[in-house]
Amino acid sequence: MDTALSEGLDAIGADLLAIQQLTALACRIRLITSNAEVLILGRHPAVMGKRVDPQSWSVAECLDHLTQTTRSFLPGISLAIAEAGKLTKNRRLRTGFLPSLLVRSLTPPYRVRLKVLPQLTPENLDSQTAWSNFVNSQYQLLEILGSAAGLAIDEVKIKSPVYARFSYNIFGAFRILVAHQSRHVWQIEQTLKLLDSRAVGES
Repeated sequence: MDTALSEGLDAIGADLLAIQQLTALACRIRLITSNAEVLILGRHPAVMGKRVDPQSWSVAECLDHLTQTTRSFLPGISLAIAEAGKLTKNRRLRTGFLPSLLVRSLTPPYRVRLKVLPQLTPENLDSQTAWSNFVNSQYQLLEILGSAAGLAIDEVKIKSPVYARFSYNIFGAFRILVAHQSRHVWQIEQTLKLLDSRAVGES
């Protein structure tokens, strides 16, 4: 992915603890996108749209779910960043208790399937559209992350767009999104491994 969108982080340098944290998140977002691209490179569209079982998601559906989830977070994050004050000292950004729990539960490998809200249920998109939308949402996420440089984003909160009774700070929200993306890119990898093994068994 183009690194230009993270210039708001990299241009400042990595001398501040908070900048190091944001730069690390930006690197993870780019790596997740790159890993997803490697996994699907050269894959036939039929494979991208195939489910392992009726209760699972296809690769294209995983990508669409990631896009929808990211887009549901971005408006609230953008508004909260606009209200955030500047960092007044060199310190680490705090994740918060609830986001830390969510990050641990989302980080792969995982065993528990979480209930997905209807508005985040993936659509049955063609593989090219699903991939294009995902990449665009990653660019948007990186751009907004870059705008948070130098700000105390752990002192402003948003209501969770997934569970309205929860709220957490913006740094925690970014970490949740990254863990959520890692979860589903891992799911994509497992899905493709199973489909490949079945294809070998049927040949």
